[in-house]
This record gives sequence, structure tokens and C-alpha cells, in this order.
Amino acid sequence: MKKHRVAVVGCGALAQGAHLPNCRQNPRIELIATCDLDRNTAEKCREQFGASRTETDWRRIVEAKDVDLCILCTHVNLRGEFIIPALESGKPVYTEKPLAPNRSEMIQIVQASRRTGKSVCVGHNRRSGPAVLEFKRLLDKARKTAASFLPSVDRSEGRPVLPEEKGLQLLIRVNDDLRSWKHWVYGDQEGVLFAEMVHFIDLALWFNDAPLVRVFAEGSSRGNFALLLRFADGSITNMHHTMVGHFDYPKELFEATLRNITIAMDQHIEVRQIGLLDEPVQRFFPFSSAPGRSDGQGMQGYMQAVQEQLQGVKSPDDHIRWIGVNKGHAAHLDRFLDHIEGRGPNPCDIEGAVAVNSVALKLLESVRLGLPVAVGPEDWHIP
Repeated sequence: MKKHRVAVVGCGALAQGAHLPNCRQNPRIELIATCDLDRNTAEKCREQFGASRTETDWRRIVEAKDVDLCILCTHVNLRGEFIIPALESGKPVYTEKPLAPNRSEMIQIVQASRRTGKSVCVGHNRRSGPAVLEFKRLLDKARKTAASFLPSVDRSEGRPVLPEEKGLQLLIRVNDDLRSWKHWVYGDQEGVLFAEMVHFIDLALWFNDAPLVRVFAEGSSRGNFALLLRFADGSITNMHHTMVGHFDYPKELFEATLRNITIAMDQHIEVRQIGLLDEPVQRFFPFSSAPGRSDGQGMQGYMQAVQEQLQGVKSPDDHIRWIGVNKGHAAHLDRFLDHIEGRGPNPCDIEGAVAVNSVALKLLESVRLGLPVAVGPEDWHIP
């Protein structure tokens, strides 16, 4: 088994909550270095996760002879400046999303990857989450299969089919409370619409077969907004994001309808469908952490666990532990290791991430103008 010698650059909440634990638990990884501008943070992570040393200057990581792979976990302010020299030094890079803050930097990263032959994987990890993969499997099956039983409305043979019936209607709802745990929300001009919604834009492009032709955004890019994506075949994806929700309420709900089939993915622990008789109506996926006594499954088990925690709250200052779900972080990194070893595709290469970032930038343009914005191939294709 090949050992990948890894350095993690940026030791904030995401690194400590996902990437560093995943490095420690993955037998294919040897954690060489933790790097952060704050030496105390880097040293704390070195001790906690078993790295060999700490660094405060990312340039030392790029130059290191004992590092084979870099994981970049900083905010979007550090992307091309690190990724390009890392690639030129022979190191593949797993970078957190978004790929880059602007188109020119994206082009430079793509060109560096092509020039060096070294891969970049973007952390759109939900592509590797088990519940999302099941949602995608059912969606692909629904495209090829008429509903297994007639809907309640009469659709007798010979009834004309409307053009609108051939598309996909997709709803993505994100309930969040970013103000309480992401300090950059107050100063980052692009806001959550760019830095966080690329996760869901990526999925919308992945779930839809047709090209995207138009986008519209309404609200505040800092966190309260609705996004609409229109595809060439008439399919529509609606995304609703709130930054003033309760963080312990389930965060993510996807609901797709097509060909009289409805498929839903709820908080990465439950997938539901109606319309495919040879598939179960519900499938459950385990929590990654579920404090408390609840042994229930799916959304019922989730809410039971929340209720158990609430019973222990004595004042508004009491902290409620977050109930963890599997969003694919560990599997996404493991798939990238397979790719580096020549045993599989890149789970999210930079060519695909360019399209995602470009759409996010179009949505920012739309929310600032208050108008729909056209999207074309030239917006994401880099020759």
C-alpha cells in the first residue's frame, strides 16, 4: 500500500473538523506537516493529529522534499499563489472550494496543471457522500424509467405530453446560521453566495444533463438569497439559502421531480422516493456522530437526538453538540488518492470546478444588478 506524505495548509475549523481527522484515520496517509499563520494553532493540530512538524510559512511546504501531496484549507484568499508553485514542485493539490476568486486566477491554475501534469482536486465533497450518490443513482434511473404506477391525475394513453414535462425540477434548500461561526461573513464582499454555494451549484450542474443558459439571484450575497438556474431543456433548479436559521435544525434538503417520480435527499441521512416500485421508499444512512441515547434512523432519529440534547439545556448559553452526518469528505480525499495512483478518475477536477466558479460569479453579477444574466460555454471553457 502506497503511503502519501501529506501537508495540511490552513488549520481552521474545516481542517480540524474534517481533513486532519481524515488524514489521521486514513492508513494511506502519513501526516508530515500542519501549516498555519498562527503557530499556536499549527502546533496544537500537530499534537492532536500526529503530524511530524509545524510550519507558519506555506512556502516551506511547497519546497519540502518530504511532502508528496498538499491539502489547502484556507479561505479563498489563498489559492493560485499556493497551488501553482505546489504543482510546479511536483505536488498534487487537494484544495477546498472555491477553486479561485476570479477567472484569471482559475485560468492560471488550469494552465499550471496542464503544464506540469499534476492534478488538482476541488473539495466539492458532496459528490462523494453516500446519500448524495444514492440520490444521483435514483435520478439517473428516473430519467430512463417511466413511473411504475399511474399518478392520481388521469394520464390515459393518447394524452399529449407537454414540453415542460420532460425537464427536471430541482429544489435545494440550505438552512444555516453562518453569523455565529464564520467571522469572514462580515467582511467578505462575495459572501456566502460565492464561498459556500459553489457546493450546491456544483451539484446542480452535475444533476442536470442540459447546458445552463441563464441565472438569476435575489437577496443578499451575505446569506439570505434565492437562486434560479435555467437549463437549455427547460429544467429549473431553485436554491434557497438562509443565514438566520437554527444550526441544529437539519441543514440540507434536495428534492427532484421528473417523469412523475419524486426523489428527496434529507440531511445526508435519508433518501426518499415515490414512483419507482422496484426501489425502497426510504433508505437510511448512518450519522457520523450522534451524541445522546437516540438509536433512531433518518430524520426521525435526527430529531430525537436533537430533542435529547435540548432536554439538557439549562440556559441560552448552553452549547448543543452538532449531530454529524457524512457529507463525503473522507471518501472524496480517498478517491483523489486513487486518482493520483492511476486507479480512478479525479472526483472533481479543475475543469469542472471552473464551470462551477464561473456560474457563481454570474450569480454575484445578477444579485448586484437585480437582473437575470445569460450563461454560455465561453463562461467556463478554457481552451
